[in-house]
Amino acid sequence: MQPQPNHINITVEEKRGPETSFEQETRAEQESASAEQESNFFTDTINLIKQYVSDRITLIKLQSIEKVSTLAASIASAVTLAVLGLFFLIFFSITLGFLFSYWLDSEIAGFGIVAGIYLILIIIIVVFGKKIFGNLITKKIIQNSFKKKDGKQ
Repeated sequence: MQPQPNHINITVEEKRGPETSFEQETRAEQESASAEQESNFFTDTINLIKQYVSDRITLIKLQSIEKVSTLAASIASAVTLAVLGLFFLIFFSITLGFLFSYWLDSEIAGFGIVAGIYLILIIIIVVFGKKIFGNLITKKIIQNSFKKKDGKQ
């Protein structure tokens, strides 16, 4: 069993009279300080929001620049590869034409066979090109668009 307290707390409310000028000034200063704190809070919040928006815009600009520069580098390397491939194809075709000419003892027949091979390739590309190259290029562009910095998707 717990012992019972021997005393009783009684609070007495004082009846206050009219406020003095000192109390009024103190209350006015407190209200002014409270309003100033609210004003500072909103000003600080607005400044933080402005800074956040500015940072987001800068981030988007930098990401766009990165994507454009990556695309430009890819295009430059693809063009270089295409030009070198074209040179290889031209010289290989000439060599193949002379080889067929040597075997057939006719330059017209040798270079005609090479031209026929290219005609067959053109027909194949026209008929099946969209299926073969269209999906491949589309897939590659989508992969490059969503590639992250570490190279993974």
